[in-house]
Amino acid sequence: MAIKDFLGETKVKYFIGGIVAGYVIKKVAETDCAHKLAVNLTAGALNLKDTVESEIETIKEDAEDIHAEAKEKRQIEIFDSEEIDEEIEEENEE
Repeated sequence: MAIKDFLGETKVKYFIGGIVAGYVIKKVAETDCAHKLAVNLTAGALNLKDTVESEIETIKEDAEDIHAEAKEKRQIEIFDSEEIDEEIEEENEE
């Protein structure tokens, strides 16, 4: 197999292209512009993460409130409202 045939192989072309692309990307990544862009993208991603975490916490709190209200409603439906009032008074006295 001659070198011309070897270099004409598709896999070899992709391999050489990958090496060239990697070198170009490395050189571009070393520039100040690319560094600033990477910093800004990372900062944006961190802000997005904080926003999502905050929203998730709000959703959790709302779900806990709904759960507590549903539990209270169920207790009222099961027991007489007078019995619940008596239990609340007893708890407050303690």
